[in-house]
Amino acid sequence: MEATFSETGNSESDIVTPELLVIMSAAIAAYLGKNVRIRRARFITDQGPSSWSQLGRVSIQSSHTFSITK
Repeated sequence: MEATFSETGNSESDIVTPELLVIMSAAIAAYLGKNVRIRRARFITDQGPSSWSQLGRVSIQSSHTFSITK
């Protein structure tokens, strides 16, 4: 199957489909034990993250605390 490019330069494989969102939501819900809502999803470019953006992501992700109770 050949990927086509749109005006933005994204290939078909770079599109976040509703099916992919359902799969991600189910995986996260299975891990956390509760339903989740995905507000935004996008692919990160292949250029590689800069050290500043990587440090920012680590800081934000470490600030989230989950209390899983069963």
